Amino acid sequence: MKKQSFEQALERLEEIAQAMENDDTGLEESVKLYKEGVELSAFCAEKLNKAHQEVTELKKTADGIFTAAPFDTENY
Repeated sequence: MKKQSFEQALERLEEIAQAMENDDTGLEESVKLYKEGVELSAFCAEKLNKAHQEVTELKKTADGIFTAAPFDTENY
């Protein structure tokens, strides 16, 4: 797979979904698109996981000091 951004991969996934919904897309082409889509999906999931790990939130302690802490998705 060529080097691309998350946004480019997501755009290509949307194109693949549209092509696969088209009745004119043959079986062989659908299988080829499906394989590409699986690779792009894994790429996007990896990018999202990395971004999630990098996101932090500032928490203010009782004495007024802000500290960086991992983003807690369970409370949102």
